[in-house]
Amino acid sequence: MKFFKSPLFVAALTVFLGVFFVSIVFLQSKKEPNVETNTTSKNTPSAKTTVSETTTETPSSAIFNTVSASNSETQAEPETKTTKEKKQVLVSFFDDDNKEISKKEVPLYEITKVEKGNQPAQIVGITADGDLAKSLIDEIKLPNEKPSSAKVIKTDSMFDKIVGNDSGLEVDKKKTLAALEQSIQSNTAANNFQKIDVKVVTKKNEGFSGKMNEMGFKTLLAKFRTNHPGHVDDDARNVNLAIASQKINGLIIPPNGKFSFNKVVGERSKKNGFKEAGVISQGRVIPGLGGGICQVSTTLYRAVLLSGAKINERHNHSIYDGIEYAQRGLDAAVAWGYKDFKFTNGLNEPILITSTSGKGWVEVSIYAENKPFESIELYTRNEVKKPFKTEKRINNKLKSGEVKIVHPGVDGYTVEAYRTITLADGKTKEERLSKDNYLTFNRIEERNN
Repeated sequence: MKFFKSPLFVAALTVFLGVFFVSIVFLQSKKEPNVETNTTSKNTPSAKTTVSETTTETPSSAIFNTVSASNSETQAEPETKTTKEKKQVLVSFFDDDNKEISKKEVPLYEITKVEKGNQPAQIVGITADGDLAKSLIDEIKLPNEKPSSAKVIKTDSMFDKIVGNDSGLEVDKKKTLAALEQSIQSNTAANNFQKIDVKVVTKKNEGFSGKMNEMGFKTLLAKFRTNHPGHVDDDARNVNLAIASQKINGLIIPPNGKFSFNKVVGERSKKNGFKEAGVISQGRVIPGLGGGICQVSTTLYRAVLLSGAKINERHNHSIYDGIEYAQRGLDAAVAWGYKDFKFTNGLNEPILITSTSGKGWVEVSIYAENKPFESIELYTRNEVKKPFKTEKRINNKLKSGEVKIVHPGVDGYTVEAYRTITLADGKTKEERLSKDNYLTFNRIEERNN
């Protein structure tokens, strides 16, 4: 205890504490330069990290400034609101006669609006739905439009035949869509979003006729039409005309090809769709299956003659009465099993037959790629009429003074038919086609005395 209180201990302690304090100060002075070196060096990885850390702290003041600015009334931006709106538009399509074909209300337009603060909304964009516009065009149907599926088939008569139809007109979708697009642009410019009127553009249906042209049947050689006014409303007869006409329609007869009406049209039976109508038998017109189709064979005969074909078989009717649609000497009677109409295509190229019919009428046309003649003329000569006589017979079964007409009587005729062909070089040749004899049937009256 005396040692700790002695002057020597006190002096030693004082020296120790002085040395300890100086050591602390010295070590502190050595540490500070190391910190400066690490923060000022730009080539060491640690320096990059420090700079990066410093940089990340910078936005704090920027965010503050932004917040401060946004809270400032003098620099405030009004709130912007964008909306999109679908507009229902009534689209109507019209034909050339301004008759409405179809109409439909659709969301055709999309309108984009921008509203800033309390200001009225402004239209900044107007777009039309192109796919919807196309679908509207696809839905248009013309009143007389029919689907076309023309193709070539082989018939039982071994001729090629074009089958299909032409509606006459169909929608030209490309041009009608262009018209709709033009209307849309006009309505957009006028800010009219309620109704759009569009005129439908049409084009010829290229079904049957398109196939004709594709196969080279572009030249009309001949056309002939017959009319039977007294049978316009004879429905059964008109059915028979339609069946026979369709049988020959579209037939392609190759060079030297031989056509037979009976073979092509087939048996006139109920199974084949024919109905009972007027046929000629024993000098009078009576009901019979297929009545009326001689008008089809006669029309075909006239067209074939005018096309220059060679006639192989043809028969005139037994009487002329009842066939007012034909000129004497230029008709062609057919009957299943014993009267046929046959011809040969004498051209060096195929011909095409087209045939249509309606109420009491038939029209036949003949087409080819080229016309090998200038013209063909048909005419008759040396016609002689053979008037009927009246025969009177006794029938005791009749009442006194009663008269029964057994046969009304039919005048007979003889006549010759000719054809003159004028060739492309101007040369002509005449040929006699036939010398016909239409029978005379006397009038027969029965009386009681």
